[in-house]
Amino acid sequence: MTAVKAKFAQLGFDYTRFRFGFRTGIAACLSLVFAWALGLEHPQWSAMTVWAVSQPTRGLLLEKAAYRILGTLLGTVVGMLLVVTTGNDIIFMALGLTAWVGLCVYIGNLLHGLVSYGAILAGYSASMVVLLTRTPDALLPLGIDRLLTVFVGVMTALLIGWLFTYSRAEQSLVNQFRRQTAENLRILAQAYKTGSLQQLNSYDRISQLAHLEAQLIEHGTGSPSAHQSAKTIRRILNAQLGLFAQLENKGVIQSKEMSEHLLTCSKSLIDNRSEQIRNALGNVLQHVEHAALLPYFKEFVEASYARLEFRDTGKTARSVRKLSILLHRDWRGARQAALRTLMVMTLISVAWAYTGWFQMAYLLLGASVMLTLFSTSENPAKTMYYVFIGQSFGALTALFVQAFIWPHADSILAMILWLMPIILFAGFPMAHNRTANGAMDFNLVFLLLMQPALHYQFEPLQAISIALAVIAAPILALISYRLLFPTNLRSRQQQLIQALEGDLHQLQTRTLSNSQRQRYKARLYHRLFKLYQMADKLGTKDKLACTRYLLRVQHQVAEHE
Repeated sequence: MTAVKAKFAQLGFDYTRFRFGFRTGIAACLSLVFAWALGLEHPQWSAMTVWAVSQPTRGLLLEKAAYRILGTLLGTVVGMLLVVTTGNDIIFMALGLTAWVGLCVYIGNLLHGLVSYGAILAGYSASMVVLLTRTPDALLPLGIDRLLTVFVGVMTALLIGWLFTYSRAEQSLVNQFRRQTAENLRILAQAYKTGSLQQLNSYDRISQLAHLEAQLIEHGTGSPSAHQSAKTIRRILNAQLGLFAQLENKGVIQSKEMSEHLLTCSKSLIDNRSEQIRNALGNVLQHVEHAALLPYFKEFVEASYARLEFRDTGKTARSVRKLSILLHRDWRGARQAALRTLMVMTLISVAWAYTGWFQMAYLLLGASVMLTLFSTSENPAKTMYYVFIGQSFGALTALFVQAFIWPHADSILAMILWLMPIILFAGFPMAHNRTANGAMDFNLVFLLLMQPALHYQFEPLQAISIALAVIAAPILALISYRLLFPTNLRSRQQQLIQALEGDLHQLQTRTLSNSQRQRYKARLYHRLFKLYQMADKLGTKDKLACTRYLLRVQHQVAEHE
Protein backbone atom coordinates (compact mmCIF):
# COMPACT_ATOMS: atom_id res chain seq x y z
CA MET A 1 0.00 0.00 0.00
CA THR A 2 2.87 2.38 0.78
CA ALA A 3 4.36 1.76 -2.68
CA VAL A 4 1.00 2.55 -4.31
CA LYS A 5 0.72 5.81 -2.39
CA ALA A 6 4.28 6.75 -3.36
CA LYS A 7 3.55 6.06 -7.04
CA PHE A 8 0.40 8.18 -6.85
CA ALA A 9 2.38 11.00 -5.23
CA GLN A 10 5.01 10.90 -7.99
CA LEU A 11 2.26 11.42 -10.58
CA GLY A 12 0.80 14.35 -8.64
CA PHE A 13 -2.15 12.43 -7.16
CA ASP A 14 -3.20 12.27 -3.53
CA TYR A 15 -4.12 8.67 -2.71
CA THR A 16 -6.49 9.62 0.12
CA ARG A 17 -8.44 12.02 -2.12
CA PHE A 18 -8.52 9.42 -4.91
CA ARG A 19 -9.89 6.80 -2.54
CA PHE A 20 -12.57 9.24 -1.37
CA GLY A 21 -13.44 10.29 -4.95
CA PHE A 22 -13.66 6.72 -6.25
CA ARG A 23 -15.76 5.66 -3.28
CA THR A 24 -18.09 8.61 -3.85
CA GLY A 25 -18.29 7.79 -7.56
CA ILE A 26 -19.43 4.24 -6.75
CA ALA A 27 -22.09 5.63 -4.40
CA ALA A 28 -23.24 8.09 -7.11
CA CYS A 29 -23.60 5.25 -9.63
CA LEU A 30 -25.59 3.16 -7.16
CA SER A 31 -27.89 6.08 -6.37
CA LEU A 32 -28.54 6.56 -10.10
CA VAL A 33 -29.68 2.95 -10.39
CA PHE A 34 -31.76 3.13 -7.20
CA ALA A 35 -33.50 6.33 -8.31
CA TRP A 36 -34.21 4.84 -11.75
CA ALA A 37 -35.55 1.62 -10.20
CA LEU A 38 -37.94 3.71 -8.10
CA GLY A 39 -39.22 5.39 -11.26
CA LEU A 40 -38.02 8.88 -10.36
CA GLU A 41 -37.94 11.37 -13.22
CA HIS A 42 -34.59 12.99 -12.36
CA PRO A 43 -32.33 10.14 -11.18
CA GLN A 44 -29.25 12.30 -11.85
CA TRP A 45 -30.29 14.53 -8.93
CA SER A 46 -29.67 11.63 -6.55
CA ALA A 47 -26.11 11.28 -7.89
CA MET A 48 -25.58 15.04 -7.50
CA THR A 49 -26.72 14.70 -3.89
CA VAL A 50 -24.16 11.95 -3.28
CA TRP A 51 -21.35 14.20 -4.51
CA ALA A 52 -22.64 17.12 -2.42
CA VAL A 53 -23.14 15.14 0.80
CA SER A 54 -20.20 12.72 0.93
CA GLN A 55 -17.56 13.57 3.54
CA PRO A 56 -14.30 12.00 4.74
CA THR A 57 -15.52 11.46 8.34
CA ARG A 58 -18.66 9.90 9.77
CA GLY A 59 -19.68 12.85 11.90
CA LEU A 60 -19.52 15.27 8.97
CA LEU A 61 -21.32 12.81 6.72
CA LEU A 62 -24.18 12.24 9.14
CA GLU A 63 -24.80 15.87 9.99
CA LYS A 64 -24.41 17.16 6.42
CA ALA A 65 -26.89 14.54 5.26
CA ALA A 66 -29.39 15.74 7.88
CA TYR A 67 -29.01 19.38 6.86
CA ARG A 68 -29.23 18.38 3.19
CA ILE A 69 -32.62 16.81 3.81
CA LEU A 70 -33.90 19.65 6.01
CA GLY A 71 -32.67 22.37 3.66
CA THR A 72 -34.09 20.60 0.62
CA LEU A 73 -37.45 20.07 2.33
CA LEU A 74 -37.76 23.72 3.34
CA GLY A 75 -36.58 25.00 -0.04
CA THR A 76 -38.90 22.67 -1.94
CA VAL A 77 -41.94 23.77 0.07
CA VAL A 78 -41.10 27.45 -0.43
CA GLY A 79 -40.49 26.87 -4.14
CA MET A 80 -43.86 25.16 -4.56
CA LEU A 81 -45.62 27.98 -2.70
CA LEU A 82 -43.95 30.54 -4.99
CA VAL A 83 -45.13 28.75 -8.14
CA VAL A 84 -48.68 28.34 -6.78
CA THR A 85 -49.04 31.96 -5.64
CA THR A 86 -47.46 33.63 -8.69
CA GLY A 87 -48.83 31.36 -11.42
CA ASN A 88 -47.16 31.91 -14.78
CA ASP A 89 -46.12 35.48 -14.06
CA ILE A 90 -42.34 35.33 -14.59
CA ILE A 91 -41.45 38.63 -12.93
CA PHE A 92 -43.32 38.01 -9.68
CA MET A 93 -42.14 34.41 -9.48
CA ALA A 94 -38.51 35.36 -10.13
CA LEU A 95 -38.54 38.32 -7.75
CA GLY A 96 -40.21 36.23 -5.03
CA LEU A 97 -37.50 33.62 -5.48
CA THR A 98 -34.85 36.35 -5.37
CA ALA A 99 -36.18 37.64 -2.05
CA TRP A 100 -36.16 34.12 -0.55
CA VAL A 101 -32.61 33.34 -1.77
CA GLY A 102 -31.40 36.72 -0.47
CA LEU A 103 -32.83 35.94 2.97
CA CYS A 104 -31.21 32.50 2.99
CA VAL A 105 -27.79 33.83 2.02
CA TYR A 106 -28.03 36.48 4.75
CA ILE A 107 -28.84 33.89 7.41
CA GLY A 108 -26.25 31.47 6.03
CA ASN A 109 -23.46 34.05 6.29
CA LEU A 110 -24.32 34.73 9.94
CA LEU A 111 -24.26 31.07 10.94
CA HIS A 112 -21.35 28.62 11.12
CA GLY A 113 -20.60 25.17 9.80
CA LEU A 114 -23.30 22.89 8.46
CA VAL A 115 -26.13 25.01 9.88
CA SER A 116 -24.97 27.68 7.43
CA TYR A 117 -24.92 25.07 4.65
CA GLY A 118 -28.50 24.06 5.44
CA ALA A 119 -29.74 27.66 5.30
CA ILE A 120 -28.01 28.32 1.96
CA LEU A 121 -29.27 25.02 0.55
CA ALA A 122 -32.85 26.03 1.37
CA GLY A 123 -32.32 29.00 -0.95
CA TYR A 124 -31.14 27.29 -4.10
CA SER A 125 -33.36 24.22 -3.53
CA ALA A 126 -36.30 26.56 -4.03
CA SER A 127 -34.62 27.72 -7.25
CA MET A 128 -34.54 24.17 -8.63
CA VAL A 129 -38.27 23.76 -8.04
CA VAL A 130 -39.30 27.18 -9.32
CA LEU A 131 -37.03 27.35 -12.36
CA LEU A 132 -37.31 23.74 -13.57
CA THR A 133 -41.11 23.50 -13.37
CA ARG A 134 -42.40 23.39 -16.95
CA THR A 135 -46.13 23.72 -16.17
CA PRO A 136 -48.17 24.25 -12.98
CA ASP A 137 -49.52 20.71 -13.39
CA ALA A 138 -45.97 19.36 -13.10
CA LEU A 139 -45.28 21.25 -9.85
CA LEU A 140 -46.31 18.62 -7.32
CA PRO A 141 -44.63 15.72 -9.17
CA LEU A 142 -41.44 17.80 -9.53
CA GLY A 143 -41.44 18.73 -5.83
CA ILE A 144 -41.94 15.12 -4.78
CA ASP A 145 -39.31 13.96 -7.27
CA ARG A 146 -36.85 16.51 -5.87
CA LEU A 147 -37.37 15.32 -2.30
CA LEU A 148 -37.19 11.62 -3.16
CA THR A 149 -34.06 11.92 -5.30
CA VAL A 150 -32.33 13.83 -2.52
CA PHE A 151 -33.43 11.20 0.00
CA VAL A 152 -32.12 8.37 -2.20
CA GLY A 153 -28.82 10.19 -2.68
CA VAL A 154 -28.44 10.92 1.03
CA MET A 155 -29.19 7.35 2.09
CA THR A 156 -26.78 5.92 -0.51
CA ALA A 157 -24.02 8.32 0.55
CA LEU A 158 -24.63 7.41 4.19
CA LEU A 159 -24.51 3.69 3.50
CA ILE A 160 -21.32 3.71 1.41
CA GLY A 161 -19.65 6.43 3.46
CA TRP A 162 -20.35 4.71 6.76
CA LEU A 163 -18.96 1.40 5.52
CA PHE A 164 -15.73 2.85 4.14
CA THR A 165 -14.94 5.70 6.52
CA TYR A 166 -12.54 4.95 9.34
CA SER A 167 -14.07 5.72 12.72
CA ARG A 168 -10.64 6.55 14.13
CA ALA A 169 -10.47 9.58 11.83
CA GLU A 170 -12.87 11.29 14.21
CA GLN A 171 -10.23 11.19 17.01
CA SER A 172 -7.39 12.83 15.08
CA LEU A 173 -8.26 16.36 16.22
CA VAL A 174 -8.65 15.29 19.86
CA ASN A 175 -5.20 13.69 19.85
CA GLN A 176 -3.67 16.70 18.12
CA PHE A 177 -5.29 19.02 20.66
CA ARG A 178 -3.99 16.98 23.60
CA ARG A 179 -0.43 16.89 22.21
CA GLN A 180 -0.47 20.63 21.52
CA THR A 181 -1.69 21.42 25.02
CA ALA A 182 1.05 19.22 26.48
CA GLU A 183 3.65 21.02 24.36
CA ASN A 184 2.36 24.41 25.51
CA LEU A 185 2.67 23.34 29.15
CA ARG A 186 6.20 22.04 28.53
CA ILE A 187 7.29 25.36 27.00
CA LEU A 188 5.56 27.24 29.82
CA ALA A 189 7.50 25.08 32.31
CA GLN A 190 10.73 26.16 30.61
CA ALA A 191 9.65 29.82 30.90
CA TYR A 192 9.12 29.42 34.65
CA LYS A 193 12.45 27.62 34.99
CA THR A 194 14.39 30.49 33.36
CA GLY A 195 12.12 33.33 34.47
CA SER A 196 11.96 34.54 30.86
CA LEU A 197 9.32 34.50 28.10
CA GLN A 198 11.96 34.55 25.37
CA GLN A 199 11.37 30.93 24.32
CA LEU A 200 7.61 31.11 24.74
CA ASN A 201 6.95 32.79 21.35
CA SER A 202 3.32 33.56 22.09
CA TYR A 203 2.42 34.24 18.47
CA ASP A 204 3.34 30.69 17.40
CA ARG A 205 1.59 29.22 20.44
CA ILE A 206 -1.64 31.09 19.74
CA SER A 207 -1.39 30.50 15.98
CA GLN A 208 -1.30 26.76 16.59
CA LEU A 209 -4.28 27.05 18.92
CA ALA A 210 -6.11 29.04 16.23
CA HIS A 211 -5.44 26.25 13.73
CA LEU A 212 -7.05 23.77 16.12
CA GLU A 213 -9.98 26.12 16.73
CA ALA A 214 -10.67 26.32 12.99
CA GLN A 215 -11.24 22.54 12.93
CA LEU A 216 -13.71 22.49 15.81
CA ILE A 217 -16.77 23.17 13.65
CA GLU A 218 -16.12 19.96 11.73
CA HIS A 219 -15.20 18.07 14.89
CA GLY A 220 -18.47 19.00 16.58
CA THR A 221 -20.68 17.26 14.03
CA GLY A 222 -22.71 14.10 13.93
CA SER A 223 -24.15 13.93 17.44
CA PRO A 224 -24.95 15.97 20.58
CA SER A 225 -21.90 14.35 22.16
CA ALA A 226 -19.67 15.66 19.37
CA HIS A 227 -21.08 19.17 19.82
CA GLN A 228 -20.40 18.98 23.55
CA SER A 229 -16.88 17.69 22.89
CA ALA A 230 -16.18 20.70 20.67
CA LYS A 231 -17.44 23.06 23.38
CA THR A 232 -15.16 21.59 26.04
CA ILE A 233 -12.17 21.78 23.71
CA ARG A 234 -12.98 25.37 22.73
CA ARG A 235 -13.17 26.31 26.41
CA ILE A 236 -9.63 25.01 26.98
CA LEU A 237 -8.36 26.78 23.87
CA ASN A 238 -9.88 30.05 25.11
CA ALA A 239 -8.28 29.52 28.51
CA GLN A 240 -4.86 29.00 26.93
CA LEU A 241 -5.30 32.11 24.79
CA GLY A 242 -6.14 34.16 27.88
CA LEU A 243 -3.18 32.71 29.77
CA PHE A 244 -0.68 33.51 27.02
CA ALA A 245 -2.12 36.99 26.61
CA GLN A 246 -1.84 37.69 30.33
CA LEU A 247 1.73 36.39 30.38
CA GLU A 248 2.56 38.85 27.58
CA ASN A 249 1.06 41.63 29.72
CA LYS A 250 2.45 40.71 33.15
CA GLY A 251 5.50 38.55 32.49
CA VAL A 252 6.60 35.46 34.43
CA ILE A 253 8.19 35.04 37.86
CA GLN A 254 10.91 32.40 38.06
CA SER A 255 9.76 29.38 40.06
CA LYS A 256 11.42 25.97 40.08
CA GLU A 257 8.43 24.31 41.77
CA MET A 258 5.97 25.78 39.26
CA SER A 259 8.20 24.61 36.42
CA GLU A 260 8.33 21.06 37.77
CA HIS A 261 4.56 20.84 38.25
CA LEU A 262 3.89 22.20 34.75
CA LEU A 263 6.32 19.66 33.32
CA THR A 264 4.61 16.87 35.27
CA CYS A 265 1.26 18.05 33.94
CA SER A 266 2.63 18.00 30.39
CA LYS A 267 3.90 14.43 30.78
CA SER A 268 0.61 13.27 32.29
CA LEU A 269 -1.22 14.63 29.26
CA ILE A 270 1.08 12.66 26.98
CA ASP A 271 0.37 9.51 29.03
CA ASN A 272 -3.35 10.42 28.85
CA ARG A 273 -4.32 9.17 32.32
CA SER A 274 -7.18 11.09 33.86
CA GLU A 275 -6.25 10.77 37.53
CA GLN A 276 -2.64 11.79 36.93
CA ILE A 277 -3.79 14.80 34.89
CA ARG A 278 -6.19 15.92 37.64
CA ASN A 279 -3.53 15.66 40.35
CA ALA A 280 -0.95 17.50 38.24
CA LEU A 281 -3.40 20.30 37.41
CA GLY A 282 -4.26 20.68 41.09
CA ASN A 283 -0.58 20.99 41.99
CA VAL A 284 -0.06 23.63 39.31
CA LEU A 285 -2.91 25.73 40.66
CA GLN A 286 -1.62 25.54 44.23
CA HIS A 287 1.80 26.91 43.25
CA VAL A 288 0.76 29.97 41.20
CA GLU A 289 2.46 32.85 43.05
CA HIS A 290 1.65 35.67 40.62
CA ALA A 291 -1.78 37.04 41.62
CA ALA A 292 -2.43 38.51 38.17
CA LEU A 293 -2.05 35.08 36.59
CA LEU A 294 -4.03 33.08 39.14
CA PRO A 295 -7.50 33.63 37.55
CA TYR A 296 -6.17 32.50 34.16
CA PHE A 297 -4.54 29.37 35.51
CA LYS A 298 -7.72 28.66 37.43
CA GLU A 299 -9.79 29.04 34.26
CA PHE A 300 -7.49 26.65 32.42
CA VAL A 301 -7.62 24.07 35.23
CA GLU A 302 -11.43 24.26 35.51
CA ALA A 303 -11.80 23.92 31.73
CA SER A 304 -9.46 20.90 31.79
CA TYR A 305 -11.45 19.29 34.60
CA ALA A 306 -14.63 19.76 32.58
CA ARG A 307 -12.98 18.16 29.56
CA LEU A 308 -11.80 15.18 31.62
CA GLU A 309 -15.27 14.74 33.12
CA PHE A 310 -16.80 14.76 29.66
CA ARG A 311 -14.21 12.32 28.32
CA ASP A 312 -14.70 9.89 31.20
CA THR A 313 -18.48 10.08 31.60
CA GLY A 314 -19.84 11.72 28.44
CA LYS A 315 -21.35 14.47 30.57
CA THR A 316 -20.38 17.84 32.00
CA ALA A 317 -21.65 19.88 34.91
CA ARG A 318 -24.72 22.06 34.30
CA SER A 319 -22.63 25.17 34.82
CA VAL A 320 -20.43 24.10 31.92
CA ARG A 321 -23.40 23.35 29.67
CA LYS A 322 -24.75 26.82 30.37
CA LEU A 323 -21.41 28.45 29.65
CA SER A 324 -21.86 30.81 26.72
CA ILE A 325 -19.27 30.27 24.00
CA LEU A 326 -19.95 33.00 21.47
CA LEU A 327 -18.64 32.85 17.93
CA HIS A 328 -17.80 35.74 15.63
CA ARG A 329 -20.66 36.75 13.32
CA ASP A 330 -19.92 38.88 10.28
CA TRP A 331 -23.05 41.06 10.21
CA ARG A 332 -21.68 43.45 7.65
CA GLY A 333 -20.47 40.67 5.37
CA ALA A 334 -23.87 38.97 5.61
CA ARG A 335 -25.65 42.17 4.57
CA GLN A 336 -23.29 42.63 1.65
CA ALA A 337 -23.73 39.03 0.49
CA ALA A 338 -27.51 39.37 0.64
CA LEU A 339 -27.51 42.70 -1.22
CA ARG A 340 -25.17 41.33 -3.89
CA THR A 341 -27.46 38.33 -4.40
CA LEU A 342 -30.58 40.50 -4.57
CA MET A 343 -29.05 42.89 -7.09
CA VAL A 344 -27.73 40.25 -9.50
CA MET A 345 -30.77 37.96 -9.33
CA THR A 346 -33.12 40.94 -9.77
CA LEU A 347 -31.20 41.98 -12.88
CA ILE A 348 -31.49 38.47 -14.35
CA SER A 349 -35.19 38.27 -13.38
CA VAL A 350 -35.99 41.52 -15.18
CA ALA A 351 -34.04 40.38 -18.24
CA TRP A 352 -35.92 37.06 -18.23
CA ALA A 353 -39.31 38.77 -17.97
CA TYR A 354 -38.39 41.20 -20.77
CA THR A 355 -36.94 38.70 -23.23
CA GLY A 356 -38.93 35.61 -22.33
CA TRP A 357 -35.88 33.44 -23.09
CA PHE A 358 -36.16 30.13 -21.23
CA GLN A 359 -32.35 29.97 -21.01
CA MET A 360 -32.54 32.82 -18.49
CA ALA A 361 -34.11 30.38 -16.02
CA TYR A 362 -30.92 28.29 -16.13
CA LEU A 363 -28.78 31.41 -15.71
CA LEU A 364 -30.89 32.43 -12.70
CA LEU A 365 -30.59 28.91 -11.28
CA GLY A 366 -26.81 28.94 -11.68
CA ALA A 367 -26.51 32.43 -10.20
CA SER A 368 -28.60 31.45 -7.17
CA VAL A 369 -26.10 28.65 -6.47
CA MET A 370 -22.92 30.64 -7.19
CA LEU A 371 -23.99 33.69 -5.16
CA THR A 372 -25.09 31.68 -2.14
CA LEU A 373 -22.99 28.55 -1.77
CA PHE A 374 -19.67 30.33 -2.34
CA SER A 375 -20.51 33.59 -0.55
CA THR A 376 -18.89 32.28 2.65
CA SER A 377 -15.54 31.51 0.92
CA GLU A 378 -12.46 33.51 1.85
CA ASN A 379 -12.00 34.63 -1.75
CA PRO A 380 -15.15 33.76 -3.74
CA ALA A 381 -14.00 35.52 -6.93
CA LYS A 382 -10.89 33.32 -7.10
CA THR A 383 -13.05 30.28 -6.37
CA MET A 384 -15.32 31.21 -9.29
CA TYR A 385 -12.39 30.87 -11.69
CA TYR A 386 -11.93 27.22 -10.77
CA VAL A 387 -15.68 26.67 -10.73
CA PHE A 388 -15.94 28.04 -14.28
CA ILE A 389 -13.15 25.75 -15.53
CA GLY A 390 -14.74 22.69 -13.91
CA GLN A 391 -18.23 23.53 -15.12
CA SER A 392 -17.01 24.21 -18.67
CA PHE A 393 -15.46 20.74 -18.93
CA GLY A 394 -18.57 19.24 -17.34
CA ALA A 395 -20.83 20.99 -19.86
CA LEU A 396 -18.64 19.93 -22.82
CA THR A 397 -18.68 16.32 -21.63
CA ALA A 398 -22.46 16.45 -21.23
CA LEU A 399 -22.88 17.82 -24.77
CA PHE A 400 -20.66 15.05 -26.14
CA VAL A 401 -22.76 12.35 -24.45
CA GLN A 402 -26.01 14.01 -25.56
CA ALA A 403 -24.86 14.31 -29.18
CA PHE A 404 -23.03 11.05 -29.85
CA ILE A 405 -24.11 8.44 -27.26
CA TRP A 406 -27.60 8.99 -25.91
CA PRO A 407 -29.37 9.08 -29.31
CA HIS A 408 -28.30 5.44 -29.77
CA ALA A 409 -29.52 4.29 -26.33
CA ASP A 410 -32.78 2.33 -26.42
CA SER A 411 -33.77 2.67 -22.74
CA ILE A 412 -33.42 4.91 -19.69
CA LEU A 413 -31.27 2.24 -18.05
CA ALA A 414 -28.88 2.23 -21.00
CA MET A 415 -28.60 6.03 -20.80
CA ILE A 416 -27.80 5.81 -17.10
CA LEU A 417 -25.22 3.08 -17.64
CA TRP A 418 -23.41 5.30 -20.15
CA LEU A 419 -22.98 7.93 -17.42
CA MET A 420 -21.26 5.60 -14.99
CA PRO A 421 -17.77 5.43 -16.56
CA ILE A 422 -17.58 9.23 -16.52
CA ILE A 423 -18.78 9.39 -12.90
CA LEU A 424 -16.20 6.82 -11.83
CA PHE A 425 -13.44 8.54 -13.79
CA ALA A 426 -14.16 11.75 -11.81
CA GLY A 427 -12.15 10.34 -8.91
CA PHE A 428 -8.93 11.07 -10.83
CA PRO A 429 -9.33 14.86 -11.29
CA MET A 430 -10.49 15.11 -7.67
CA ALA A 431 -7.22 13.52 -6.56
CA HIS A 432 -4.77 15.47 -8.73
CA ASN A 433 -3.21 18.62 -7.34
CA ARG A 434 -3.84 20.65 -10.50
CA THR A 435 -7.47 19.66 -11.12
CA ALA A 436 -8.88 19.13 -7.62
CA ASN A 437 -10.31 22.65 -7.28
CA GLY A 438 -12.77 22.32 -10.18
CA ALA A 439 -13.45 18.59 -10.11
CA MET A 440 -16.58 18.74 -7.96
CA ASP A 441 -18.10 21.37 -10.24
CA PHE A 442 -17.38 19.15 -13.25
CA ASN A 443 -19.38 16.36 -11.62
CA LEU A 444 -22.32 18.52 -10.58
CA VAL A 445 -22.79 20.37 -13.89
CA PHE A 446 -22.30 17.22 -15.93
CA LEU A 447 -25.07 15.51 -13.97
CA LEU A 448 -27.31 18.59 -13.93
CA LEU A 449 -27.38 18.60 -17.75
CA MET A 450 -27.93 14.85 -18.11
CA GLN A 451 -31.73 14.50 -17.98
CA PRO A 452 -32.57 11.05 -19.44
CA ALA A 453 -35.66 10.62 -21.63
CA LEU A 454 -36.96 7.86 -23.87
CA HIS A 455 -36.44 8.24 -27.63
CA TYR A 456 -33.84 10.91 -26.95
CA GLN A 457 -33.11 13.34 -29.77
CA PHE A 458 -30.24 15.78 -29.58
CA GLU A 459 -31.28 19.36 -30.35
CA PRO A 460 -28.00 21.26 -30.79
CA LEU A 461 -29.26 24.81 -30.44
CA GLN A 462 -31.27 24.16 -27.30
CA ALA A 463 -28.63 21.95 -25.63
CA ILE A 464 -25.77 24.36 -26.33
CA SER A 465 -27.76 27.41 -25.21
CA ILE A 466 -28.67 25.72 -21.92
CA ALA A 467 -25.05 24.69 -21.33
CA LEU A 468 -23.85 28.23 -22.04
CA ALA A 469 -26.46 29.67 -19.67
CA VAL A 470 -25.29 27.33 -16.89
CA ILE A 471 -21.56 28.06 -17.25
CA ALA A 472 -22.25 31.80 -17.62
CA ALA A 473 -23.36 31.85 -13.97
CA PRO A 474 -19.84 31.56 -12.43
CA ILE A 475 -18.57 34.31 -14.78
CA LEU A 476 -21.42 36.58 -13.71
CA ALA A 477 -20.78 35.65 -10.07
CA LEU A 478 -17.04 36.33 -10.46
CA ILE A 479 -17.76 39.82 -11.82
CA SER A 480 -20.24 40.54 -9.04
CA TYR A 481 -17.84 39.32 -6.34
CA ARG A 482 -15.21 41.71 -7.70
CA LEU A 483 -17.42 44.74 -8.31
CA LEU A 484 -20.29 44.52 -5.80
CA PHE A 485 -18.85 44.72 -2.28
CA PRO A 486 -15.49 43.14 -3.27
CA THR A 487 -14.85 40.18 -1.04
CA ASN A 488 -11.50 38.55 -0.29
CA LEU A 489 -9.41 37.59 2.71
CA ARG A 490 -8.16 41.16 3.17
CA SER A 491 -11.67 42.65 3.19
CA ARG A 492 -12.85 39.97 5.62
CA GLN A 493 -9.91 40.83 7.87
CA GLN A 494 -10.89 44.52 7.85
CA GLN A 495 -14.48 43.65 8.76
CA LEU A 496 -13.21 41.44 11.58
CA ILE A 497 -11.02 44.26 12.91
CA GLN A 498 -13.99 46.63 12.83
CA ALA A 499 -16.00 44.11 14.84
CA LEU A 500 -13.12 43.81 17.33
CA GLU A 501 -12.94 47.60 17.66
CA GLY A 502 -16.67 47.76 18.28
CA ASP A 503 -16.50 45.15 21.04
CA LEU A 504 -13.51 46.86 22.67
CA HIS A 505 -15.33 50.19 22.64
CA GLN A 506 -18.43 48.68 24.23
CA LEU A 507 -16.35 46.83 26.79
CA GLN A 508 -14.69 50.11 27.73
CA THR A 509 -17.84 52.27 27.91
CA ARG A 510 -20.53 49.93 29.24
CA THR A 511 -21.19 48.74 32.76
CA LEU A 512 -21.43 44.97 32.48
CA SER A 513 -22.60 42.14 34.69
CA ASN A 514 -20.35 39.13 35.21
CA SER A 515 -22.24 37.04 32.64
CA GLN A 516 -22.04 39.88 30.09
CA ARG A 517 -18.29 40.17 30.64
CA GLN A 518 -17.88 36.47 30.05
CA ARG A 519 -19.85 36.71 26.81
CA TYR A 520 -17.75 39.63 25.56
CA LYS A 521 -14.59 37.80 26.52
CA ALA A 522 -15.60 34.60 24.70
CA ARG A 523 -16.53 36.52 21.55
CA LEU A 524 -13.35 38.61 21.62
CA TYR A 525 -11.23 35.48 21.99
CA HIS A 526 -12.95 33.82 19.04
CA ARG A 527 -12.38 36.93 16.93
CA LEU A 528 -8.72 36.90 17.94
CA PHE A 529 -8.45 33.29 16.80
CA LYS A 530 -9.98 34.26 13.46
CA LEU A 531 -7.52 37.16 13.18
CA TYR A 532 -4.58 34.81 13.77
CA GLN A 533 -5.91 32.36 11.17
CA MET A 534 -6.06 35.17 8.60
CA ALA A 535 -2.64 36.56 9.54
CA ASP A 536 -0.97 33.23 8.84
CA LYS A 537 -2.18 33.55 5.24
CA LEU A 538 -1.59 37.29 4.78
CA GLY A 539 1.94 37.93 6.05
CA THR A 540 4.30 39.41 8.66
CA LYS A 541 2.65 42.83 8.92
CA ASP A 542 -0.64 41.19 9.83
CA LYS A 543 1.06 39.00 12.44
CA LEU A 544 2.25 42.15 14.19
CA ALA A 545 -1.32 43.48 14.12
CA CYS A 546 -2.44 40.27 15.86
CA THR A 547 -0.01 40.89 18.71
CA ARG A 548 -1.24 44.47 19.14
CA TYR A 549 -4.86 43.38 19.29
CA LEU A 550 -4.00 40.52 21.63
CA LEU A 551 -2.55 43.00 24.14
CA ARG A 552 -5.45 45.45 23.70
CA VAL A 553 -8.08 42.77 24.18
CA GLN A 554 -6.33 41.34 27.22
CA HIS A 555 -5.91 44.79 28.75
CA GLN A 556 -9.65 45.49 28.42
CA VAL A 557 -10.63 42.03 29.66
CA ALA A 558 -8.29 42.24 32.67
CA GLU A 559 -9.67 45.66 33.63
CA HIS A 560 -13.18 44.21 33.97
CA GLU A 561 -12.17 41.13 35.98
